Amino acid sequence: MADHKHQSTIVGVFALTSLILIFVLTMMFSGGTSILDRSYEVNVQFAESVDGISIGQPVTLIGKRVGETKEISFWDKSDVSKGIRITMKIDEKYGIPANAKVEVAPGLIQFGRPPIRIVLPETGAAAETLAKDGSGKLVGDVVNMQDQVVPREMQESILRVADEMAELAQSLKPVATNLEKLLAPRSIDSVDNQEFVANVATVIERFDATLRNFNSIIADEENLTNFRTSLANVRKMSEEGVEAMANIRVVSARSQEVAANATKLLQEMTDRMDQMSSVLAKMDSAFASLNDRRGTIGSLLNDNRLYEEMILAARRLTKALDDVREVLDIAKKGELRIKAF
Repeated sequence: MADHKHQSTIVGVFALTSLILIFVLTMMFSGGTSILDRSYEVNVQFAESVDGISIGQPVTLIGKRVGETKEISFWDKSDVSKGIRITMKIDEKYGIPANAKVEVAPGLIQFGRPPIRIVLPETGAAAETLAKDGSGKLVGDVVNMQDQVVPREMQESILRVADEMAELAQSLKPVATNLEKLLAPRSIDSVDNQEFVANVATVIERFDATLRNFNSIIADEENLTNFRTSLANVRKMSEEGVEAMANIRVVSARSQEVAANATKLLQEMTDRMDQMSSVLAKMDSAFASLNDRRGTIGSLLNDNRLYEEMILAARRLTKALDDVREVLDIAKKGELRIKAF
């Protein structure tokens, strides 16, 4: 009987130990908080509804689990407009900054439980940590689908760009109106009749008409023949121009040679003029001596009788030359008869 009681005691102790071990292992592998772990409570206030949150849901900080949800209720049961209260159990090892906030991001396709994460401030001085006596309070925010797809900073940039584009479109509206008027179809006849003012469409129409006229002129056979003839004449003129330029180069070379010879001739004439000036100076000196009646020639030149005799001799010589000229004229005519003795 005693052995039977002893065996029953052993079986009971073994069963109890097994249950305790199973409970501990279940708590460890399920991610729950062990009964041996110490934690403190933090209340989070959400101004809007939070769907999909359940008790025992993990709470993360920078991707690491630091606690779980303990209770979900109204912040003030007498005034439900104040929002939802979610009480979190945070492991005592982790201190949460007082300026942190809690975000809940519902899934884009509404499957599974939305994650609950504690978000630290990006800038600013480090704040004090929350009290661990259960009086700590944080503000909660539900991240909507739009914020999950596009960050809020980028949304602000997109909205700012959209506003600027709207302002630009508004400022460009008068330009678009004027452009519409410029592109409105207006015929040449209506513009020539002063019914409308010419615009881009009119200019394009005139240009098109000009091109058609130009094509009709170019397509005419007679005009093509004249054009070919003109091109041939231009080519011939070009060749003659090349030849003329060659001749001009030759003439230019010769002109340079003539200029060099002329320069040389002028230099020689200058030398001869200098020599003549010297001779004239000497002749002036000689004439001056003659006028002074010095020497034989000066006496002869200043003797009046000699002058009269020289004039008489010159007249006789002139008469003799006239007689000789008459004889020569008769001889040329063949009328000269010479008598022999």
